[in-house]
Amino acid sequence: MIICITGMPGAGKSLVGEMLATKGFKEVEMSASVKERMAENGIEVNKDSIRNFSLNARKEYGNDVVARWTIEKIRKLPAKDILIVGLRSADEAKYFKTLENVTIISVVAPKMMRFDRLVERKREDDPKNYSDFENREEKEKQFGIASAMEHAKYTIRNSGSIDELRSKVEKVLNEIEQREKEEKAKEHGKKSA
Repeated sequence: MIICITGMPGAGKSLVGEMLATKGFKEVEMSASVKERMAENGIEVNKDSIRNFSLNARKEYGNDVVARWTIEKIRKLPAKDILIVGLRSADEAKYFKTLENVTIISVVAPKMMRFDRLVERKREDDPKNYSDFENREEKEKQFGIASAMEHAKYTIRNSGSIDELRSKVEKVLNEIEQREKEEKAKEHGKKSA
């Protein structure tokens, strides 16, 4: 099973990923595939170079190139349950949807709540003020995150407590597992007939 997570910065994608990791999912960051290609080409890795390299790769190889690189990486892993964090465009979403046993989950939260979370967590690339936040929002929209979110089978609203989020994640995971069991049963029924 492969679960892809998308959402705007500060929505809680990493937190949902951590919760799924406790259920045995092996997490694969899409940006790791980009960073590996950059390292292979001797390119310094920082937030601007990652963005530029990604944009150039998409222009040269197609808008789903990072998704294809990520799947190459996943095929080398022994884990059967994979979590892909960082789905950023409709083309990536469309590519993943062509694969078997892939589910896309969108994580959403109110804009001001996301801004507050980003300021609090203080990662190097997080905004320092609201103007930085708005600029980042615009860049992410240009990348296509909003379009990727439209391809999600499930949407998890992360605007409450950690326990509420955990409950929502478990509910969605149970639904995905149930759907997979039903699909396997149908497939087995077709083979038996």
